[in-house]
Amino acid sequence: MPSYLDYNDIFYKEIVQQSKGIIFSFSSLFEKYSYQPYRHDIADDAVEKLGKLMRDNLLFYSFGEDEIVEAYENGKFSSLEQAAKYAYKNRLPHRDPKQDGLPSEILLDLLIQIFTPNAYKLAVRTIFRQDDNNEIKGYDLTYFTKDSTGISLWLGQAKMGGKQYCKNGINSDLIEKYTKEYLAKQLYFVCNKRVEITNEAKEIIKVIDNLNVRTIEEDDETRAQALIDLLKEMRITVKIPCLLAYDESSVYTDASCLYERLRDEVEKIKDHFNKGSYSFSGFSPEIIFYVFPIQSVARLRDKKEGFYAGLC
Repeated sequence: MPSYLDYNDIFYKEIVQQSKGIIFSFSSLFEKYSYQPYRHDIADDAVEKLGKLMRDNLLFYSFGEDEIVEAYENGKFSSLEQAAKYAYKNRLPHRDPKQDGLPSEILLDLLIQIFTPNAYKLAVRTIFRQDDNNEIKGYDLTYFTKDSTGISLWLGQAKMGGKQYCKNGINSDLIEKYTKEYLAKQLYFVCNKRVEITNEAKEIIKVIDNLNVRTIEEDDETRAQALIDLLKEMRITVKIPCLLAYDESSVYTDASCLYERLRDEVEKIKDHFNKGSYSFSGFSPEIIFYVFPIQSVARLRDKKEGFYAGLC
């Protein structure tokens, strides 16, 4: 049976090694919320290299860990390029690239898997479909981590575009998508649909799904509170990674000032979100803002040389 270590080895070889020199992470800032800065390289083709890395991650975003290990063992794909095209065509809804949230979701997934290497998929959201071929709306990312400090659910949101668009979108998501009723609806849904994920994830999913069955005749409020009580009983905390990947070419205009300008961007995002407050009924999540200025979002989304190259 495939193991998470097998998956980790594949991901490290195909993605982590490639990411070196493309994505850079810096120390987090901790105040009212957590702020995690990222940037890409400053070379002329840095944005295109980031787009390729994201495209190569399509396989790892769209498939469960066990599926990927099995695919590699059986030689299912001849290259990451072929795997990306297969995943894009068969696992993703068909949307206008200009309005597609996929690049932001792929980038957030990439950051979680690279910089939180003990993260397990709780669900592969791309395979869940409504009758109109769109994904079930919910969180942009569902992972969990298990270490010496306990278990954490990672329920993320991602935005890519103009800075104000990203700030407004993340703010709305934090207000609307993290009530206990919304949380329960999404977790009960994904935990009823097990895919080829790790045994560690299946253990948690089984417990939540059993609760779903036991409370199925109760009202939404009761079912939601039952889930919150279960999370507390199991000492499971909730983390909310929020990616803001926005246009800010000024960060990259002078290599000698790169770190200072990135720090200034983080301070601006921090000042914006520290002014607000978010109320979560029944649970107290940790909010982590992933701040990632992009030299050109248009180039990153480009069909010829950016993320979408060769996909559509």
